[in-house]
Amino acid sequence: MLRKDEGILLKSARQGETSRVVTFLGRESGKIRLLAKGALGHKSPFRGLLEPGNLIEAVYYYRNGRSQFFLREVHVRNGIRADREPLESVASSLAILELLDQTSYWGSPDEHIIDLVGEYFGAARNGDPLFIFLAFGFKLLEVFGTMPELFACSVCEKPLTSGYFHPAEGVSACTSHSVGTGKRIRLSADLLELLERMAETPLRDLTSGTVDRDLRKRLGRVLHWTYTFHVHGYTLPEALKLIPVQKHH
Repeated sequence: MLRKDEGILLKSARQGETSRVVTFLGRESGKIRLLAKGALGHKSPFRGLLEPGNLIEAVYYYRNGRSQFFLREVHVRNGIRADREPLESVASSLAILELLDQTSYWGSPDEHIIDLVGEYFGAARNGDPLFIFLAFGFKLLEVFGTMPELFACSVCEKPLTSGYFHPAEGVSACTSHSVGTGKRIRLSADLLELLERMAETPLRDLTSGTVDRDLRKRLGRVLHWTYTFHVHGYTLPEALKLIPVQKHH
């Protein structure tokens, strides 16, 4: 049975002598592996199209009760342009692919994720690459419906002007009600202002943004520990290491 789906290629690997197997995150199929038979051949219609980061329309079929999926056609709509983008921009996009791979479950579709990916690749992406990665991670939490409470105290329910975020519980508290045990992250006024602005701003507008390096580091701490506590097996994407060291400080 033939199926058509739109999605993003997360991974691509050699399979045998002539084929490739790709990890595809689709709007309707969720995350699946597609075998592209003969993709390494010089005359293959798949040649050069199965790169990670390509946003594609795929036509595929399955056998054995949907345990095996075979790619039949692929049309690239958008994606990473390594020949036109600077290394740090490519690295940011690759880190986003790693994040998507870690947070997506096999065969569990979510069309809003693909909408977010499409918004990302349709944006300018000319801002600070580390901030762009953090902005995507922030918006991904919104898509999942797992954005922690950052703007009000979980005890007195008053809006925060400063306080602490407790990532293990996914809640925040004012300075009067925060318990000084376990992991907690200081929420300063400037960090809260940034988080609120990010919540109100579409991703396509955030990808041209930059923030102070210290503020970016504190934002990264909030997101990193949120993912660490709430995504099983989460690790910081390896592709971030490709961004020059001076970008981190």
